[in-house]
Amino acid sequence: MATLTVQTSTFAGLNHTSAAASTADNFANDGRTFLLFTNANASARTLTIAANATSRPGFGSIATPATVVTLPGSATNGGLAVVGPFPTERFNDITTGRVSYTLDVATGMTVAAVKLASYL
Repeated sequence: MATLTVQTSTFAGLNHTSAAASTADNFANDGRTFLLFTNANASARTLTIAANATSRPGFGSIATPATVVTLPGSATNGGLAVVGPFPTERFNDITTGRVSYTLDVATGMTVAAVKLASYL
């Protein structure tokens, strides 16, 4: 499992750097982070983002299913897909604060984790 370096986008923009995706990656998430995938292969890929069970007063433990996304092949939008942002309560691992995902096939896939800057 690879840990992605999160890059921050500002008003000045971001010339992001993509890295080769693996079949299991993770990244630090503050709720303003999204993933930018590029698929150089003609075949679509399946992305599964792990989710966490949560507990709510009056409801107890609530099972939250993983989120499954189909990433387009290279003939659709150049294989480009933006996924996220990821609400921390649903997607962050409780102990690491990271989001984990898997790809069915990583061949030809690149990914960048990008965080939107906060201007509050």
